[in-house]
Amino acid sequence: MKGNMSFSQQLVEDMKQAMKAGDKVKLGVVRFLRSEIKNFEIDNGEQDDAGIEKIIAKQVKQVKESIAEYQKAGRDDLVAEEEPKLKILKSYLPEQMSDEDLQKIVDEVLSSLENPEMGPTIGQVMAKVQGKADGGRVSSLVRQALAV
Repeated sequence: MKGNMSFSQQLVEDMKQAMKAGDKVKLGVVRFLRSEIKNFEIDNGEQDDAGIEKIIAKQVKQVKESIAEYQKAGRDDLVAEEEPKLKILKSYLPEQMSDEDLQKIVDEVLSSLENPEMGPTIGQVMAKVQGKADGGRVSSLVRQALAV
């Protein structure tokens, strides 16, 4: 994201640039995101950047799941169609944390808890990583650490 532009402003800017550049894939992704955000806000009220980030993260997860399904089905044509979309969606999220850094946070949280339990531990780790690691990665590291 550029400077102090909000996510909404950034998406409008990117949409204009994609139109000018004739980038149909990016234009489609940005329009889709804007409609997803609007629909979410109709039900849940206006979102700040953190709220919008969660909506985008959900879309990233859905596209990843679609790609996995297409790969299982041997539909390389559809995989090739979805991968650029995934890359564009990911560009709006904070850079993902390395496994080593994530493991340090998991260890920190675990050492601060007397009787660490799966759910609360994941919750605390997620609060610390602030969108820089998805829930799947966090829960698998916590599960390994607790050997559940």
